[in-house]
Amino acid sequence: MDLLSLAVRSLELGDVKSPRENYLQVERDDVSERNDIIGERGCRLRKKSRDEPRTINLAEVAWHDTPDDCWLVIYDYVYDCTEFLKGHPGGQDVLLEYAGRDATLAFIGTGHSAVARATLERYKIGELPPKERLFRTSNGLKVSGF
Repeated sequence: MDLLSLAVRSLELGDVKSPRENYLQVERDDVSERNDIIGERGCRLRKKSRDEPRTINLAEVAWHDTPDDCWLVIYDYVYDCTEFLKGHPGGQDVLLEYAGRDATLAFIGTGHSAVARATLERYKIGELPPKERLFRTSNGLKVSGF
């Protein structure tokens, strides 16, 4: 094998990106988005959203429990994770197990990073009504790590 063919082969291998590298790029993008909402004085600014989160009850969430339509409730917020199913590092079965239901304890129990929590914000579509909330109430359950 000559040096020229070795160099060409190394270029071909360098062009291939693993799925892990793509996931790391998502993490880098999330960190840069998070840095964009930090003010000049280091104070965290609230992003201006088009509307406040809409109220979605558990009965409606329960209808979204398929691979083509997957909603999850985490910490009393509702997330549409349909697009993220194939990209989830733990596999889509992990998410589908809780599709249409509350996945808060499973999410916290697996030790997700701050980047994973920031990624989750992309998929937020609403929140539970106050009467159906478990965690964000005055007498709600206290769960550390979120």
